Amino acid sequence: MSSATRITNLDFIRGVALLGILVINVISFGLPITALFNHSTYGAENILDWIVIVISSVFFEYKMMGLFSMLFGVGLMIFLDNAKQKVKRPKLLSIWRNFLLLLFGIAHLSIWEGDILILYASCAFLIILFPQIKNNKITIFFITLLVLLNLLQINYVNSLYDASGNLILEEAWIVAASEGGSLNLGKFWFSEASEWGNIIGLLFVLDAGNRAMTLMIVGILLYRLNIIQGNRDLDFYKKLMFYGFGIGLPFSIYSIYLRISSEYSAAVAISSMLWLSLSVIPMVLGYVGLLTILNKKLRTSITERFRACGKMAFTNYITQTLLGVFVLGGLFEIGTFSRSQLAIYVFAVWGLQIYWSKPIIENFRFGPLERLWRKLTYYFV
Repeated sequence: MSSATRITNLDFIRGVALLGILVINVISFGLPITALFNHSTYGAENILDWIVIVISSVFFEYKMMGLFSMLFGVGLMIFLDNAKQKVKRPKLLSIWRNFLLLLFGIAHLSIWEGDILILYASCAFLIILFPQIKNNKITIFFITLLVLLNLLQINYVNSLYDASGNLILEEAWIVAASEGGSLNLGKFWFSEASEWGNIIGLLFVLDAGNRAMTLMIVGILLYRLNIIQGNRDLDFYKKLMFYGFGIGLPFSIYSIYLRISSEYSAAVAISSMLWLSLSVIPMVLGYVGLLTILNKKLRTSITERFRACGKMAFTNYITQTLLGVFVLGGLFEIGTFSRSQLAIYVFAVWGLQIYWSKPIIENFRFGPLERLWRKLTYYFV
């Protein structure tokens, strides 16, 4: 299979992931931040809203960002491989490229607090600087180690809170680390809170960083095994889809079940995160299988639209933020719309981005931000 065909599969998966990310991000655009975690606090007004909540949590929460992280790792390796043929210091060029991404992320953060670009750039520096792991068995061991470390840190932080979501202040470091922050789960879980707890905030940073790094390495492994390129036969991707969803869906479903069945008790706030985290890698692998099959089987007129969204992922990602902040947080007040109403907004943005991406790519080859990033990357070359 040609390089162009392999990239086609990546673009299709990236396009779907880019659109899927909005399902979760729209919550922080249109509702108070607590609604991201404690779904019962805002926007859950009827059975339709709860259907949206369950579908979003089971199929999109952490999973689309996991797909995006995985593809970022693949893109990092592809860039390094190509740079080796163009410049004498490919790693230096990649560091510069991701430093630019870091700057873009800082600018994005000034608009919206949910930026992910800073985290991706930071993880990229570590992957570029440290020697590449050539042995697939060692790579799998390293991925397993990162997953275990993440589960251990979630479990440990969970032990620091009582059933009401208040910190158990028995150790000196917990008292010191909590100064200046909420002594309970804060606005992570309680709608009346106005601030984060420092401990739970630290968990979010570590959890997000660990998950991003882990999925990037998973992506690199899939790239080396010639899986993500779409080169294997359909039976392989069907098995990948079956086993991925078969393992991941029960964990994901159990996570939302814990929250709903406990009526969103603070006692399950962090423990439910553990089950959600366990679902990510198998679910991401399931999506790789499913989306690769769709990329092969759907009509070209359909797949080209999603591939164009993937090629313009940077531009479309920032556009989603600008639209969300301006429309949901500017023209309307935050909290105006329910979950099902926000779902209608998501469909509208999907339609817009699916509509405009293809003609832009056909006429200009790159999206506006992709072109700017590329020009700045090679400015000194």
